[in-house]
Amino acid sequence: MTYNQLLDNLLIDLGGCGLYQWLLALIVQVGKITATWSMITMSFAGQNPGFTCRLGDSGNGSMFDKETGNFSLVDKCNVNGTQCQEYIYDDRMQTVASEFDLICGKKWIPATITTIQMGGVLLGCSISGHMADLIGRKPTYFAGVFSIAVTNLVGYFATSWVFYAAVRFLIGIGVGFYLTVQYSITNEFTTSRWRPVVVTAPAWAIQSGLFALASWGFHDWKKLHLAIAILGAPFMLAWWLMPESFRWLVTKEKFDDAENVISAIARVNQKDKPDLTKIFEAAKESQANEEAMSARKKHYSVVDLFKTWESARLTVGLLFAWFAASYGYYGITFGVKSLSGDLYLNMFLINIIEAPVMLLTAALVSWIGRKKVAFTFYVLAGVTGIAVGVIQYTDAPVNGVFTNVIALFSKLSVACGWQAMIVYTTELYPTVVRTIAYGAHSTAARVGGMVAPQIVFLDDEIPGILYFLSGVLMMISAVIMMLYRETKDAVLGDTLDDEVKIPVDIKKDISIIDSDTKL
Repeated sequence: MTYNQLLDNLLIDLGGCGLYQWLLALIVQVGKITATWSMITMSFAGQNPGFTCRLGDSGNGSMFDKETGNFSLVDKCNVNGTQCQEYIYDDRMQTVASEFDLICGKKWIPATITTIQMGGVLLGCSISGHMADLIGRKPTYFAGVFSIAVTNLVGYFATSWVFYAAVRFLIGIGVGFYLTVQYSITNEFTTSRWRPVVVTAPAWAIQSGLFALASWGFHDWKKLHLAIAILGAPFMLAWWLMPESFRWLVTKEKFDDAENVISAIARVNQKDKPDLTKIFEAAKESQANEEAMSARKKHYSVVDLFKTWESARLTVGLLFAWFAASYGYYGITFGVKSLSGDLYLNMFLINIIEAPVMLLTAALVSWIGRKKVAFTFYVLAGVTGIAVGVIQYTDAPVNGVFTNVIALFSKLSVACGWQAMIVYTTELYPTVVRTIAYGAHSTAARVGGMVAPQIVFLDDEIPGILYFLSGVLMMISAVIMMLYRETKDAVLGDTLDDEVKIPVDIKKDISIIDSDTKL
């Protein structure tokens, strides 16, 4: 029995998913509120609150509504061919657009700021995967927590849109650190049975819903940044509570540190400390093999994800699927203005609706498998996305509440499929490259997130393109999911010797899906 199998058995002896694991998951999932709010801030901060146009000293009489006797708030950049000298904004919403006059000829800037932010997330994901392998999961995680809090505080004092764009890039880096390492921390402390529950906890959905309520309560982008900084400060204290991954410690031959962590788990879970002799002996014995020794001592890079034809096929396919999921998720999130009705209500519904179904996703992933759940939700996301795109483009009579419902279902399907794929991806790669692989796939996701704001901007000119493109990408991703093996109940691999094998006979894999699951 290899030492990675012994480590999985060790977790079972320690209670599987006891109090220690739940406390660790609680810290990570609750603390994620700062990353969640930071990521979606521009869904509110980038909005145009509406304005009237003042023509210098001549007043704004040409905007006067004779029927109501009021000056209406109209998104109009000039009056009778005369350029506005001053914009008077609706004071019910303070956004970056109203703060820095990012409307009319500058209306492209909020979308570009969001793309710049996603570029920061991309860089953060790329760096953090390697950092987590070199110096550990814990210091990399807290680097993200610290930077998110500090940069949001700096964002509160932004004096120009250029300065603000730079701040959002730095915020994105911190978010990238957090999102990359969080799943490795929780996954490596739990067994296969409990992994989906920990990963698919609906923290992001609930926190996004709370962000909509905070936006409605504050009506001010600066107050939101200050709130994020304040929320992040207490979680920096968790440094003294959170352990390093004992799996990572073993792969780095830090056996004493690993034993200390395992002892802490046993103590909190009220279990007897298991005998670690066999585990450490198995680890040392495997190092006698030159290849195994090299696998543990070398510094891995993203190149190792393409080392063989099988691993390259796996990585390329999953990179596309992550790109598609991120584009669909953030495109719908940032494009909430394309839906009819109240902005705050739509923001709340499009995010909170994920929470109850995420719990169902966790059960389904454990019951019928990671791959099959991801495939099913990707198909649903594809069908509903294409449907919304067609309705919006043709301006069909049903466009309105009916379209909103389908759009909500599309967002829900994208989110659930993505969560299932997160579990799936982290289980397909061994410990020595797990965070690197997750970082690489997160990078692909951030490219999708960078593209999404630009398509949201384009959606104003070509209605429906945002959802239609999302639907097409999700359908392609569903096909890709059929290429790989199921990881349900699989033991986590720790070295590159535990290589993922992709079925050569795709038809056989498809027949397994058809016979085992009713999609």
